[in-house]
Amino acid sequence: MTHALKVTARTRQADARRDELLLTALRLFAEHGVDGTTIEDISKAMGTAHGLVYHYFASKNDLLLAVLDRFSFLPALRDLLDVSPDRPALQVLTEVATRFSALLRERADLLRLVSRESQTNEVVAAALGTVMAEGTQVMATYLEARVAAGELRPHDVTVPARALFWAIVTQHLGHAPYDDFETGLVDVLVNGLRPA
Repeated sequence: MTHALKVTARTRQADARRDELLLTALRLFAEHGVDGTTIEDISKAMGTAHGLVYHYFASKNDLLLAVLDRFSFLPALRDLLDVSPDRPALQVLTEVATRFSALLRERADLLRLVSRESQTNEVVAAALGTVMAEGTQVMATYLEARVAAGELRPHDVTVPARALFWAIVTQHLGHAPYDDFETGLVDVLVNGLRPA
């Protein structure tokens, strides 16, 4: 085996180990909180010496930052908000709401970590703030285009953008049933409560 192949194999193994470490930390942070989880807890859950954690991360805070970066909602949120401003609001918002809800189901541990820690941990609060600010801004830009097209009446477009995201987050945090909640939410946001 050549030196380059050995280095590549070692690098892949190190990357896999780092990913396993991040997954384990995410799960334990979500279950026990950041303060309630020690480096020793993480290393025990992985079946390794706690020195391995310090091989990759200088501190628990660095590990937390890496977890938040690795599992961030932002890349997926950017993808699902990458929509044509010419498409109708009811269609687009229903797709966004449904896909955002599915994303929260997929990343339940991250949602639990963020909801648990954002009130007391500045690092987590900042990460959550970044996600919600960017998501709201992109959605608001889309809604402004639909106002300009005459599909929607003029309004503060940040209100329905925030309402959409926070209502779905709250639904997941409360473990409410999913029975077409997203579709009903979007219908109310787009069409209002008045009779037709």
